[in-house]
Amino acid sequence: MPRKETDTPSLSTSNVASIRWLYALIGLMVMIHLSMATGRSINWDEFWFYSQVEVVARGDFIQPLQTIHTRFFFWLPGMPGSEIDHIMTARLFMLACLAITAGGIYAIAEKHSDHRTALLVTAAYLGAGFVIHHGTSFRVDPIVTALLTTALAVAARKKLTLTWIIVIGTLIGFAGMVTIKFVLWAPAFAGMALWRWQDEGWDVRYPLRWIAAGAVAIVVFAALYTLHSMHAGADMVNQSAAGTLSRSSNKMFGLFQSPYIFMMAKGALTAMPLAIALLLVPSTVLRLELPIWRRIALVAMWFPVLTPLYYHNSAPYVYVFLLPPVAATCAFTIPVLTRRYGFGLVAAFIALSAFAVWMVDERGVTKKQAQLIEAVHQIFPEPVHYFDCCGMVGTFPKANEFLTSWGTEKYLMTGRPQLLEKMHEVPVPLVVDNNENFSPLLENDNASRFHPADARALQENYVHFWGDIYLAGRELEANSTLQWNALVPGIYSVEGRLSINGESYGTGDLVTLDRGTQTLANESDESARLIWGARPRRPEGAAPELYWTGF
Repeated sequence: MPRKETDTPSLSTSNVASIRWLYALIGLMVMIHLSMATGRSINWDEFWFYSQVEVVARGDFIQPLQTIHTRFFFWLPGMPGSEIDHIMTARLFMLACLAITAGGIYAIAEKHSDHRTALLVTAAYLGAGFVIHHGTSFRVDPIVTALLTTALAVAARKKLTLTWIIVIGTLIGFAGMVTIKFVLWAPAFAGMALWRWQDEGWDVRYPLRWIAAGAVAIVVFAALYTLHSMHAGADMVNQSAAGTLSRSSNKMFGLFQSPYIFMMAKGALTAMPLAIALLLVPSTVLRLELPIWRRIALVAMWFPVLTPLYYHNSAPYVYVFLLPPVAATCAFTIPVLTRRYGFGLVAAFIALSAFAVWMVDERGVTKKQAQLIEAVHQIFPEPVHYFDCCGMVGTFPKANEFLTSWGTEKYLMTGRPQLLEKMHEVPVPLVVDNNENFSPLLENDNASRFHPADARALQENYVHFWGDIYLAGRELEANSTLQWNALVPGIYSVEGRLSINGESYGTGDLVTLDRGTQTLANESDESARLIWGARPRRPEGAAPELYWTGF
């Protein structure tokens, strides 16, 4: 085991200098993450995460699991600014969560090494490419990671008295409400419990303390669940929760089935210092002069690094959540590197790796996202229901599910035309094709991602307006007549010359249509169309393109 720095009576000049450089390294990581929090483009998951906050702020029902954040960010919708401004504000809280996580990693690593090594371990985590990209994202991951890392650090450094049992149980119970994937940390907690049990001299009461912490976690989870869902009917809540658990459990695990498994290589390449230290853990554990139970404990804490091999949704942002207990085990391997290459060179390697990731991150994408959202608000000064991929216009009520690959799969598995059903419930005058979900259908007649009835409803009721924005309407070719099943009632504007239910209209005229069959005729030699809204104005300038940054 590496010798703790406190075991030495004094520090040499070189040690003092190396510590100062390590503090500078941590400072660099803080600046990089602050820059990413305030400047990196917003991912579709973040828009969805924020849209859930808006749903609860409007007083609408939301499924109770994995949405507790909506209660803690209830104040966001009331803040000045746009959806993007609100998400940027929330990212500062995610930055605070990242700082808590970093502190927890340091506390665990320092328990088993020394001050300088713990700083390097913490910096290696903060400098990992996927952590730089997603460590301050407005998602569940920074929140649950801060909770679990704190609980693990408490378990590492404190005797499990009643107070700390309650603290650990509360943190774990809260984490369970944030996301059910908190169970992926089970090996890490099992490893820490085994390590500390040996510290306690195999006291038979020690496992009972963990059982007590588990009981506290269950009570806290149940209390939060009840409070979070108390305004919805019991049947609706239970059905929603059961559906979430069923879908998640069926989809969560599968060996080598994750569509993101190839990202492990990219994660390693953009976090080489940490990746090298992690790869050294198994061989180092075998060589350590430690009791077998401590070696098993270390391997258990290291085990979450293998999660992408069997966890389906191992997208890059999940590494923020998976790596803290794994990084803490590097307290035993970082000294292998520092003894060979020195603290300065290892620290420089971490700094250069992190700086390179930060440098190549695409800039200016957020402005394009803001341009698209602002265009929607210009066209619709008041909120309307809309279809899109991810809830990008959070202040508007989204009328369909989150269309990730998993979300689309769940939608198709229901076998129901959910979009058509929604169009019969409320007017849905807007489609924002912000992830190319709808354009193959609306432009190329490709309905593979939609129920046939939904495909037909969308094709017959929306026309292109500006950029990736489609409005309810219908286009008629020259000298054509049709019976149109209008599914979006409201005021429509005429472009061209049309006969509607036997009455003639010209460009700029307004007509109010109910839901149902309308007789349309274009008796001119040019195409004509109806557009939902009272003479909606197209935003000025070119529409934004390529407004997402890849993982």
